[in-house]
Amino acid sequence: TRLASKNSSTMYCRPFRQKSQTMLLPLSTRLSKSSLHCNTTSLTRLPFSSIDIATKYPNNTTQSRRSTHTFAITRQIPNSFRDALSAHHDASSQNDPISLTKCRNQHSRYQSVLQSLLPQPLLSLPPLEDHPDCPFVEDVVVVADGVACITNPGHASRRGREVDTVKTALLNDDRLEGHFVEGETLFDMRRDGDDPMATADGGDVLYTGRHFFVGLSDRTNERGWEVLRSVFGSRLRREDVDDDDEVVVAVPPVIRGKSVLHLKSAVTHLDPHTLLAPEGPIGDEVLTAMKAEERGYVAIRLKDVLTCNAVVVNGHVMVQDSGCEVSKERIVGACVETGLGWTF
Repeated sequence: TRLASKNSSTMYCRPFRQKSQTMLLPLSTRLSKSSLHCNTTSLTRLPFSSIDIATKYPNNTTQSRRSTHTFAITRQIPNSFRDALSAHHDASSQNDPISLTKCRNQHSRYQSVLQSLLPQPLLSLPPLEDHPDCPFVEDVVVVADGVACITNPGHASRRGREVDTVKTALLNDDRLEGHFVEGETLFDMRRDGDDPMATADGGDVLYTGRHFFVGLSDRTNERGWEVLRSVFGSRLRREDVDDDDEVVVAVPPVIRGKSVLHLKSAVTHLDPHTLLAPEGPIGDEVLTAMKAEERGYVAIRLKDVLTCNAVVVNGHVMVQDSGCEVSKERIVGACVETGLGWTF
């Protein structure tokens, strides 16, 4: 999943984000002219060792409803990362080389901030040299309300060990206390969907706590959406969703062929009613395709698409510092209003 070019100078993350009772939250990062986006994290909420967010923000009822996450999976950056797949939002950056030193420094800072927000140590998986995109762990698993679905990534180079090792971690890590059981709380699109043509990247899945949006894209097809709907459709809680509305929503492929690769390259969320989206045609088209206003969402429109790539973990927002001061001011204003902390 890449928003832009493979040049990286600042790391920023994009979320798969979830509300209460979410077991795994895959975050992502990507590459851009001056930014590294790597799907580098999976966050887990467990029933034990939880943090009472309401004690930190006792006067903010919205904040107290947000999920508590206790556990995260990341993966280290391989030497082959220069060969990671990319798409370019800035043509001038296409030939810029990736600095592995800079990437690793950024990744280390990202993990440090993330770890400071969690009560348990991160599980940082080793790099896979034959899978340059392996740090982008978000794409290989989707988790919501305690249920996980291993995906069949849309690009063939992402399949195999990159997916299998994350699945193994979910099934076997002691800190998860055996929560994920295959066929009960963990499903595998490659085996359980009965459709070898189904593909999906977690970067196309946005779970707001109310709706489970699946963006159809170059990486996620309708068959993949159907598998995700079969796994999550009857298992997600219906909270603040109209009786005649779907919880698992397919978002038409308005981003296909555009300057963003995944749904969450263009839109993320701060809370169950607030979305982040860029100004301009891409933001307009995505929000319209999601029927965001009809479904009760307020969109904070930002001047640039990079700053839309935000992750909220336990009441704190991690945001790409794109250098756009207007976008930063809007993010800070939203955080102050909703009681969130923030880090650029």
